[in-house]
Amino acid sequence: MKRLLLILTLSLLATLGKPLGVSGQQLQVIRENLKGGLITGYDIIQGDTVVEVTILSIPVFTKPKDMRQYQKLVNNVKKVYPYAKDAKFFYEGLVAQLALTESEKEREKITDNLEKELVKRYTPVLERMTRSQGKVLIKLIDREVNRTAFQLLEDFRSKFSARFWNTIARLFKANLKDGYDPEGEDALIEQIIILYEAGLL
Repeated sequence: MKRLLLILTLSLLATLGKPLGVSGQQLQVIRENLKGGLITGYDIIQGDTVVEVTILSIPVFTKPKDMRQYQKLVNNVKKVYPYAKDAKFFYEGLVAQLALTESEKEREKITDNLEKELVKRYTPVLERMTRSQGKVLIKLIDREVNRTAFQLLEDFRSKFSARFWNTIARLFKANLKDGYDPEGEDALIEQIIILYEAGLL
């Protein structure tokens, strides 16, 4: 029923000549919940609306152990993904604030104030995270801001501080230099995020 309603709505809008706020050249991500698929965009070709649907693969496991590991990863991603989104919000805000001043003293003050706020707000949350959740968070921060945790420390603190905290992280079998590889070792995490954002998890 939802699919039929969606198709009828898109058809009606196409006949009215209103391209849903996007030109025929652009492809806008439209997140709609479909069983087994995700509408990722559309294009208007000769007046007809052609919907682009990505069929999402669902992992199949032969061993219960593999299924449990996958479910653990799903739970970890669902728990830490909102914090990675928060990191992006704070990062973009900090970069915008720092761009407004050239005074090194003022820049340091802005960074210190944000650090205090983040420590106060997120220390209780981080203390309750498991190691595996922390590792996923490190990767997802890189996914969101396109900088590893190590690079962020270098940018806003110092190289010494980045090396110090990376040494501490290594004691817990984590690495702040770990980047995010959505097409390689982190492909499963990327798939989980797509499913999560589509409301399928």
